[in-house]
Amino acid sequence: MLVKNLFAVVIASALGLTTGYCQADTTRPHAYEDLSLQDLLNVKILSASKESELLFDAPLSASVITKEEIRRAGSTSIMEALRLAPGMIVREESNGNYDIHLRGMDNVPPNASFDITSNTTTLVMINNRPVYSYLRGGTFWETLPIDINDVEKIEVVRGPAAALYGPNAVNGVINIITRNVQKDGLYSVVNSQQGSNHSFIENASVGYRFNKKLNVIASGNYQHRDRTQTSYFEFNRNILIDRPAYFINFKNDTVKNVNTRYPKPHLAMQKYAGNVFVEYNPAEKIKLNLAAGVQHSMVQKVSTENEVTPLSHALSNSRYVDVAADINQLSARFSYNEGTQITDYDPGNKFDFQVMDASIEYNYTKGNFSIKPGLSYRSAIYDDTKYSDISRRAGIFNTRGTITSESASLRAEYKLFRNKMRLVAGFSTNTFNYPNDTYLAYQFAATYKVNKKHLFRGVISRAPRSSNVFDTHVDEALAFFPSGYKKFTEIALAGNKNIKLLTADMFEIGYRGNLSSSVSVEVEIFDIHAKNFSIPVTSRPVVELKGTDTVFHTPVIITNLPLKLQQQGITVSITYSSKKLQVKPFVTLQHTKMKNYAPFPNTPDANMPGAAEKNIYSGIGTEAVLKGTPASYGGAYVNYMLTSKVNINVNSYYYSSQTYSHLSRVLLNDGIRGIDHIQSKFILNARVAYEPVKGLHFFCSGKNILNNTSREFFRTDEVPFMMFGGINYEF
Repeated sequence: MLVKNLFAVVIASALGLTTGYCQADTTRPHAYEDLSLQDLLNVKILSASKESELLFDAPLSASVITKEEIRRAGSTSIMEALRLAPGMIVREESNGNYDIHLRGMDNVPPNASFDITSNTTTLVMINNRPVYSYLRGGTFWETLPIDINDVEKIEVVRGPAAALYGPNAVNGVINIITRNVQKDGLYSVVNSQQGSNHSFIENASVGYRFNKKLNVIASGNYQHRDRTQTSYFEFNRNILIDRPAYFINFKNDTVKNVNTRYPKPHLAMQKYAGNVFVEYNPAEKIKLNLAAGVQHSMVQKVSTENEVTPLSHALSNSRYVDVAADINQLSARFSYNEGTQITDYDPGNKFDFQVMDASIEYNYTKGNFSIKPGLSYRSAIYDDTKYSDISRRAGIFNTRGTITSESASLRAEYKLFRNKMRLVAGFSTNTFNYPNDTYLAYQFAATYKVNKKHLFRGVISRAPRSSNVFDTHVDEALAFFPSGYKKFTEIALAGNKNIKLLTADMFEIGYRGNLSSSVSVEVEIFDIHAKNFSIPVTSRPVVELKGTDTVFHTPVIITNLPLKLQQQGITVSITYSSKKLQVKPFVTLQHTKMKNYAPFPNTPDANMPGAAEKNIYSGIGTEAVLKGTPASYGGAYVNYMLTSKVNINVNSYYYSSQTYSHLSRVLLNDGIRGIDHIQSKFILNARVAYEPVKGLHFFCSGKNILNNTSREFFRTDEVPFMMFGGINYEF
């Protein structure tokens, strides 16, 4: 089977995607055109060690996606562009909305709700500013205020990196770097494209560089996309229903407010945002940056658990400000983000949030030795008390919840053997309010550069994920019903402020090499162990007397599982570059297994039939393959300059089959419902662009031109062939 998957990915790679060493000198216009292999290897990356360095020398597994690659590939969003990077699992849920994972760890544990198994282990940043939702963890991608027009490059670091960036960088980091004005005078970029399913993507930026000290950019972006179908899959009846008049939920209750829940059934995404970026360098070693913006988004994707169907309407309005300063060896940052979100249109599923992040670092260097101590503080407040009936506990979590973390870090580096060997060590202590405990993150990396053509590296690292408001603060009434004369049964979901935090350990070795003047290769072999996964677990009932009534209270408490996850894999990336042709195939093969997993969400003393034998501990000593994440995935990027004015790009993406197990499998418990067998899929895209004058591009692109319409996530929309056309202009 592994050989079969490898063969499929190699075929996919031969036809068309990757990202390799990307960006060249960005101080000149059109810096990514006609790149030699040497140019591609001399790309600078910041995210691998928090210092600007050549990507070839980076001590960690890392890739860079440049703005030119995004444009030439015809990517219509930042989310879609991540398919150009090795190690990324990117599956479309509805038109323009994606489920995104670094190296997997998705559908863990099986038979849980979507918001538990979504990607909560990758830290997304914009210019080093963390973008992380503390509701359930993870990223609401549609709420990013920036779009493809703002992007200079996207840096992807694979593997635990909390020692560099604090908690939540468990599986890696995605750092989106925005553009700035590179030469004096006026700067403008316009990107407009329209496509199938009423898809409109509009981006515009205008900036001005007054002198070497000051430049300013203002940008705006807009997207509208319709779904590729109007039907919904219902968990209970296990069928697709077109324009339903009602739904039946997990409890067999009829839900009639379909028009309220899904006010725009045709809509997949509608969002708009605006940003301002200011860079001011008053002196040679002083650099100040200010960014601020607002965004509004409405999407229909898998965003929460609504007990009727996978797709939910989600709405967000938010504002942010980000200030960063570099003064000699001192770096400091302060960011603040606030807003309101609706996770679906059920009454009460609305909350306000305020997230503050502050950090300071000092870099001391002497000769071949450098040391960088740092401090950071994060605070996240989520509040749904204004929008829910607290007395009935009918909201999302029914409280004003606060998550804080304080981190102290120390990073050191030493070069020896005439700079051929580089030793990097990083530590951070992360202290949380819930649980009231300190978690250690570390990273030890070593590289040995045999010569300019060959580099070997190894890394050992550990990273924790922070807690979230739902896991620690939720207080939700799930059911209340009479069970006899003056007897009542209550089922309530409760948070756990002493929950242990998800933690991952990794060992990795890698190689980068220039095999010839036109071919380079990168290989990374990784072994990751993760523990402390958690789900809501039914516990021992408690009898309460309320006046003359007896209430049998059955608590469902967020509880750690004995489950442990082990993932082993290899990623191979190849880059070929000549004057007119660039070919970049990549593939990841991995094996993921679970230890001590049982599909029963209750403790031994729960008041449930067979709880003594079938509970979360009944899987101790067992091993099973995790089927919910692909065992192989990858793609290829092929770019050809037919003439000086005509560019042809073919890119592809592939993943192997998966079997996704959802919470409804346990709740409905018939061996049929709650399971989705997702087929392997090969996606082929093509784009042709014509540049009549420098900086002006007319283009036409086809997405999924083989028209493989199979769905890519649990019971979500089909993804058919789509055509786009438009214009890109840079002045």
